[in-house]
Amino acid sequence: MIVVLAFGIFIGSRLNGGRDGVLEARQKKVQDAYRLIRSSYVDPVNDDSLASAGIRGMVESLDPHTIYLEPEKAAYSNAELEGNFEGVGIEFDVVNDTLLVVTPLAGGPSESAGIMPGDRILAIDSVNAVGITRESVLRKLRGKSGTRVALRVFRPFAKRTIDFMVTRGKISTSSIDAAFMLDGKTGYVRISKFVETTAREFHDALLGLRGRGMGSLVIDLRGNPGGFLDQAVQVADELLPERNLIVYTKSRHGGADELRYSAKPGGLFEKGPVCLLVDRGSASAAEILAGALQDNHRASLVGELTFGKGLVQRQFEFSDGSALRLTVSRYYTPSGRQIQRGYDEGSHGREAYYRQMNDRSMTESLLKKLGGALYLESGDLKVFATGNAAWGVKAGDSLKAVLAKAGGIMPDYWVTGRPYTNLYQELFAKGVFEDISLKLIDDPSGPVSNYRSSSDAFVSGYAIPADLESRIRAECRMKKIVFNSAEYARDAAYIKVALKARVARQLFGTEGQLKVLIRESDPAMRAARQIVARMAS
Repeated sequence: MIVVLAFGIFIGSRLNGGRDGVLEARQKKVQDAYRLIRSSYVDPVNDDSLASAGIRGMVESLDPHTIYLEPEKAAYSNAELEGNFEGVGIEFDVVNDTLLVVTPLAGGPSESAGIMPGDRILAIDSVNAVGITRESVLRKLRGKSGTRVALRVFRPFAKRTIDFMVTRGKISTSSIDAAFMLDGKTGYVRISKFVETTAREFHDALLGLRGRGMGSLVIDLRGNPGGFLDQAVQVADELLPERNLIVYTKSRHGGADELRYSAKPGGLFEKGPVCLLVDRGSASAAEILAGALQDNHRASLVGELTFGKGLVQRQFEFSDGSALRLTVSRYYTPSGRQIQRGYDEGSHGREAYYRQMNDRSMTESLLKKLGGALYLESGDLKVFATGNAAWGVKAGDSLKAVLAKAGGIMPDYWVTGRPYTNLYQELFAKGVFEDISLKLIDDPSGPVSNYRSSSDAFVSGYAIPADLESRIRAECRMKKIVFNSAEYARDAAYIKVALKARVARQLFGTEGQLKVLIRESDPAMRAARQIVARMAS
């Protein structure tokens, strides 16, 4: 027995030594390459830049959500989760020398300007941004609130270049953009991201709404890029009965990276109809919340297929302030769904991954043909026009298979608005709505002055001036925008709503803006209100 044990130890040490030897050889290869470049490259090289480039190269061979953060970007990212910075409000990446918008932060200046996920920023203040470093992006886009930055953006799925004028602002320290009553029974909460304070903010919002008679709840997660997993778990816990599974994670290492969360007793709103609004910008922690409520049959989901991020990252700090945000596990919804979209490795795979978010709308041609909104209910696709006419379209097995493989959380009711005209997008992109709204607000004899004290009175009583078209034409001449009469006529109602919402934002903040949009031009909200009313009856 002693001989056998000794032989086993000998063999084990040799095998382990072999593994260690392979690892040492690989590490030595990297170190030798580093030394060779430093000593023999034709031009001088910066040691820090060389080391960072090596880490970025390793990271690019992994999944799209594993990233290396330079010291300045790490500080910016941490401040973003703490909600304490001023700038244009975007999450970005630099892929193949191209500045890529991962997502505009909900309620931030870039979102308000009309910048979309997947946009490529080609120039910042007329300076070419191709080949820009992450540090330069932060220096150029961060700045004092009220200052402006000009962005030239290429939108791949539209195959057009758009010039934006974005006014920097303070990115909200709160993750709850709005919490108010839609009517006497239905509450509304908009969660823009999951930061350190989200669970407490949500708890306080529920207390306030319950005190005002809330019996049904609509939670808006559209454009929410995620954040801290534990905060999404605590929000779900407020809505789910005790012991309901919320989410669990799996890792090849086990231990601290494998977690299982279930609801605890004492949630504030464990009974009563709930609807969640989601779209392709709802990701990560937002999808955890959506999946938990859907799988536990606690809420109906309304909107679009979500982003499809089912990977969990842990941030490892380096001594110089930089950080590696490394994927350590995958998360699963209570029913065992792993919602991560497929991806290819490398920088090309990363670019395709974010571009696919805009390409995976399998219903786009159908929407363009019929107009209106698309609902997915009980396996049937039903298209409702903007008027009263309706068509029913069955979801064949092939379409169901495509949808099932698309990743993300599938809404119970698929709702999306019709596309806007190029004129509308240009007006948004070049700050026309913002400029006209400021002129309306600054006019002491104008009707806006009568509504400054109450957002509810503004929403119900304020009307856009009758001379709006002439104002739009004047701004178009100043900004060299081609005015298309047919496109203006088609989107006139939406242009009025957009301008009124912009005025409300200037007067009452994001909550005022949302009140206008929800009341007058939000098809997903209209569907949600009908659904919670039916659930309550």
